[in-house]
Order: sequence, then C-alpha cells, then structure tokens
Amino acid sequence: MAYWRIKLRDGLGGHDMWPACKENRIAAITYEGIEKTDLRPYSRTNHPPGWEQVGSKGSLNHFAFGIKGGDTIYVGDSVSHKLIGNGYALASIGELAYRFDAYSPISAPSGKQWCHLIDVDWETFEGISYKDRDPIITVLELTAKEIEEYDKESQLQEHRTHGHLLDEEAQDVFLHESNYSRYTPAASRLIHRRHVVLSNQFKLWLAQKHIILTQERNQIDATFEVGKKRFLVEFKIAYQGDTKRAIREALGQILEYNHYPPRVSHDTWLIILDTAPNEEDTVFLKVLSESYRLPLVIGWKTNSSFMFEPSLEI
Repeated sequence: MAYWRIKLRDGLGGHDMWPACKENRIAAITYEGIEKTDLRPYSRTNHPPGWEQVGSKGSLNHFAFGIKGGDTIYVGDSVSHKLIGNGYALASIGELAYRFDAYSPISAPSGKQWCHLIDVDWETFEGISYKDRDPIITVLELTAKEIEEYDKESQLQEHRTHGHLLDEEAQDVFLHESNYSRYTPAASRLIHRRHVVLSNQFKLWLAQKHIILTQERNQIDATFEVGKKRFLVEFKIAYQGDTKRAIREALGQILEYNHYPPRVSHDTWLIILDTAPNEEDTVFLKVLSESYRLPLVIGWKTNSSFMFEPSLEI
C-alpha cells in the first residue's frame, strides 16, 4: 500500500477546497484541458486529448492512475505549511481509486467543478508542521522515511489532543512501538477498516471457488472447510508495512484459538496479510512449522487474487 501527500487548493495559495472535500468524504483535482474528461478509459501511457494542456502531469498521473484502494492520503496545506488531515482511499484494496463525476459537489469560487475524484474516509487533526520535499507538487508519493515521520507526528498530535499520554510518555511509546502492540485510536480505526475490507475480499475470492467463509465468530476472524479439512483464518494488516509485527500478533491469536480450552484445533492455520511478506517472514514461519509441526500457511493479497507460502490447493 502506498502513502501520498495531496494539496487541495485552487492554485498555489488559492481558495481552500479542503472543507468541501472533507464534508463530502472525497479528494478532488482538476486541470485545464481535461476538466470534463473522464480519465477511466485512459492510463499512464495512454492519455486523453487535451493532456498537453495539463499543468502538472505527474500529479494527475498519480491521482488518476496511481492511488489505489487502501492507500493512505495526507492533506498538506500550502498556506499554513502544515498537515491538516489524512484518510484512507475507499476503493477495493489494490484497485484504482479514481472516479469521474460530471456533477461533482466540489467547485471553486469561479464555479468551475472539480470532477476528478477519489472517495476517502478522512480523519482530521490540528495542523502539524512538516517538511515538504517538493512544495509545488500537488500529489506526491511519500518515501518510507516520510511515512514514518508523518505517521509519528499525526499520532503524537492525537495523543496531545485527546490526552492519552503526556508528551514524554508519547515519545517513549514510539521509541518502543516495534515491541508492543499499541496504537492511537486513529491508527486503530484505520487498521480496522482495512481488516474488514481484506476479510470481505477473501470471502469473495473463496466464493468463486464455491467455498463458504464464516466470518467473525467467537473472536475468530474466519473459518472454512474444504473436503474434510478445517481451515482457521487470521487476517492481519501490516501497518506501515510492518509484516513482522503483524505475524507476531497473528501467531498468538492462532495458538489461542486452536488450543485454549475449550477450543478445537483446525487442520490448517492461515495468516492472511494485506501485503506480501518478506523472505525473513517466510523463513521464520517455515522454521516454526517444521520444528513444532504447526500447520501454518501465510497468504497475502495480490491485485486480483491471493498467494500462499507454502502453496495451498483450495
């Protein structure tokens, strides 16, 4: 999943479109030449008539052909030079989030409608100072370092606003965040939304194979049967790409759900992530499986399907 920084003003330092976008739960953009052109039939390499007039082709390419469901979008304000909100693109995970609406509710004071849209579940917070790598770019894909800094500052802001922790305590939490499962309410809401989407996508994928998935029962994420084999599924979101942490949390839950009385063990234990595990993850799980004879399989979402290690015949 990618992270983006977007600016929502009508020109550099112009009218602020953020309040309208926030109210309508969307991000919007427009450029001369393509104001009323639906970009869905086109791509990064196949542009519509009028493309040569677009003032920031890179930003429009990102907006229409780069941002996907599940991506995180931060809003940067070019006047206050602060981050003022973030959100989660609401399209299906991995699918392009862009849509076109000729009757868009977003319009500038001139009356010009902004018809290029992305549905977003916005979170708002007080302005957060940040370093902008390229202030004149409207849509910017964030680097790993920027993602870490932006997420840390937004979570610290929530701690301060809602009084969860004192500043010194909050700093300590982030220093130890890789060792403890502790999220702010905003991060928890984001993870929960992605978790629901991932679960539903897996259910639909199984349905294509005429397999019924039972979701959210007795705290277990999901179960299903193939022939006489019973599968238990634990879905995990690798927040900020931290697959190691997601797997650690999943293992504890899977062991409990299979062995804590009066639980009954399943034949195969599936950990399903929203992103591909790295080589160290798969080696770790293989060692566990072979050393302790655990029926562990890790799976992850691809653009249109699911992959498994070791391979799984369903």
